[in-house]
Amino acid sequence: MEEFFVIRKTKLDKTWNLSDLHLPNNAIDYCEQILDIPEEHILDASMSSVGLELTVVVEDVEEDWYMQLTRVA
Repeated sequence: MEEFFVIRKTKLDKTWNLSDLHLPNNAIDYCEQILDIPEEHILDASMSSVGLELTVVVEDVEEDWYMQLTRVA
């Protein structure tokens, strides 16, 4: 199942330069490295004026990365 999340700018890790997240590859890298989302679950990631918009494929809602993502978003 596909799910869409928005992580507000205020909740993003400040060690990353937020302007770098406007590049698609950097947004995906952020999702993998900071949010620990496996690459195969990421359909799309992009930065908007609100924050990081992320579409993922979820197979098991009890996976650690998914539970953490629901807390952050």
